[in-house]
Amino acid sequence: MEQFLKLKPSKFNGKGDPETATIWVQELEKASTLLEYTEEEKATRGKVFPISTIPNWTAFVETFNGKYFSETAQEQKMAEFLQLCQNQMTLDQYEAEFARLSKFAPRMVEEPMDRARRFQDGLKPNLCSQLILLNLRDYNELYKRAQMVERDMTERTATSRSQYAPAKDNRNFGNKPMTGNRRFVPPVRKNFRKLSYYSNVACRSCERRHGNSPCPGGPGACFGSD
Repeated sequence: MEQFLKLKPSKFNGKGDPETATIWVQELEKASTLLEYTEEEKATRGKVFPISTIPNWTAFVETFNGKYFSETAQEQKMAEFLQLCQNQMTLDQYEAEFARLSKFAPRMVEEPMDRARRFQDGLKPNLCSQLILLNLRDYNELYKRAQMVERDMTERTATSRSQYAPAKDNRNFGNKPMTGNRRFVPPVRKNFRKLSYYSNVACRSCERRHGNSPCPGGPGACFGSD
């Protein structure tokens, strides 16, 4: 008891919502686990148990919940536990929620086999299908195997995505990307010189080649034509 009090456990005054009572019980369970109490040491004799009853923690929790946790609230939490499925949760998130809600249905998970089967039934179909053939009856072993399978599935999915990802085209590296469907059109140069026709035919008048210049032998320009 001295060691237990050193942990400074919270006190329950019988007030508050049902969740407050549940949290208090969970805190006591953590403290007793740390101190490695037996089931008999977790509970105390007194008005809670009849004289002919051997006190243990399970009986205490049931008696405590019967007084401070209404029957309606218990049924609601039990229904949540029965409907619990992994869905979009990770395996660790699902396991944490399973552990929390299973406390409200202790009879359903009292046997290790029943606990493992209920946990397995709530897993994702693709994860559950790979564990059914193993026929695991131990809850801890089932949880470890499920972690391994989930990790393997995650790695396979990541590898598959990387293989089918489109390769990057580095041919246009450093170039400014084009917008829309417009194609690149080179700019038109301004102030370009006009090409002129240059005749290299011998003049019929002077029989010399002087291009488009006026013929020295006569007026006008000679273009090498009649």
